[in-house]
Amino acid sequence: MKPLLEVVNVYKRFGGVVALKGVSLTVMPGERVGLIGPNGAGKTTLFNVISGIYQPDEGKVIYRGVDITKWPPHKRSRAGIARTFQIVRPLANMSVLDNVTVGALMKRSDIEEARKIAYEAIRIAGLEGKEDVLAKDLNLVEKKRLELARALATDPQLLLLDEIAAGLRPREVDSLVDTLLNVSRRGITIIMVEHVMRAVMNFAERIIVLHFGEKIAEGDPREVANNKLVVEAYLGIGVG
Repeated sequence: MKPLLEVVNVYKRFGGVVALKGVSLTVMPGERVGLIGPNGAGKTTLFNVISGIYQPDEGKVIYRGVDITKWPPHKRSRAGIARTFQIVRPLANMSVLDNVTVGALMKRSDIEEARKIAYEAIRIAGLEGKEDVLAKDLNLVEKKRLELARALATDPQLLLLDEIAAGLRPREVDSLVDTLLNVSRRGITIIMVEHVMRAVMNFAERIIVLHFGEKIAEGDPREVANNKLVVEAYLGIGVG
């Protein structure tokens, strides 16, 4: 089996700050990968490089065997790369259904087909029954699920989730993880950037750790949780 995504020796600089220092990673089709690290570690910068918002100063991004390093974001989206954002950005005065339909129209011009896809994405994301509610009237966890539904409506093969569990209560986190596991079972590859360890440890089968723009560890959740460098850099005392 060939990798779905390869990030090869990527550097990204902002003036004198090196946000990514030779980061490389490989993600196989269907994997559930967690990407963790303290604030400023380079996690969202790496997502922005993968999704095309930033061009790396050095290195390559290879998707399905094709070098997409210079592709713009819309071309990557049409190729099957979708993402959510740390700060939810719904179209506030539009309904849930209309928000998700906008996502479906990324790849389709037929409005009726797009609405059918939107209804299914809403169901998968756990918002069934909320189709006619305005986005501005949703609570935080519902807005997170709306972001997920909108991404799913683009028919992704690779889904990048940027702190989708941030601000949620433990029970809401657990419910959202169940939803994401169901999404994964549909064959969608997921990379999750997350500070909520309850989410990433229960979701990811492999975790990659960044610190000051460098990859310092990689392994299954138990290995990472017991890695001395990771504990010192991020997880803190008493994590088991």
